Amino acid sequence: MSIAFNKDEKNIDLIIIVHNEEKNILNIVNKTYYDNLIILDSFSDDSTIEKLKLFKNKLYFKKFNDFSSQRNYALSKSNLNWILVLDADEELTEGAEKRIRELVKNKNVDGYWFPRRNYINDKTYLKYGYFYPDWQLRLFRNHRGYKYSGVIHAQIQIPEKKTRFIKDVEILHSSLRSKYSSWLAFFRLKNYINIEGNDIVKSERTTVTLFSGIILETARHFFRCFYRKQGYLDGYNGFRAAVIYGMYQGSIQMYAFFIRLRKVFIR
Repeated sequence: MSIAFNKDEKNIDLIIIVHNEEKNILNIVNKTYYDNLIILDSFSDDSTIEKLKLFKNKLYFKKFNDFSSQRNYALSKSNLNWILVLDADEELTEGAEKRIRELVKNKNVDGYWFPRRNYINDKTYLKYGYFYPDWQLRLFRNHRGYKYSGVIHAQIQIPEKKTRFIKDVEILHSSLRSKYSSWLAFFRLKNYINIEGNDIVKSERTTVTLFSGIILETARHFFRCFYRKQGYLDGYNGFRAAVIYGMYQGSIQMYAFFIRLRKVFIR
């Protein structure tokens, strides 16, 4: 059932999951497309908390386990009728506030998907491949039955027929920590590889499947991203991004394979 709330103009909670976001946090919290703020920090050790001193009553702490558990914990702190979820290095396009206020008045829709621009520098974003429109379900009705699942690519579980795709509100994903802005940016995926690799180890995939996946998943994702999804239209940037994404998927399989081997030999 939906959560009861006071019938006033305050409709939207903005949820931000943060860890060491000193370079980004003030930009997002000073936006105007929300009515209440919920910040969940996994014990940052930079100046993030100091910069949030004016928002202490909006700040919660929880040790990081995975992205879904973090977001679900933050959801439990929301009391307003709608929830907007953004990362600290994201913002919405100009004019989004007015459009969002219109969207939340629709009683027949429970969630809205927005396209996301993944920037690789201040002016350039990837327009093809896996990287655009990169639809994200980020604005949704506050309902106890709606929860996140997925250790990395956490997704809120809302029936598709109750959602709509909105093209005139876009998420702008900053290039500051882009995984595709240079070849060395691949190493920013290390933590994601570890988390997803450990999750795959728990599955019923055989050791042989994991080993073969090192090559097959790398090739499959590169081919799909660069050719089928027309990543080549982004030129060299599209090629580099497709290679990095393929390496990312192959590295997940490799990490899981060696974890599985280690468990076999330790027995």
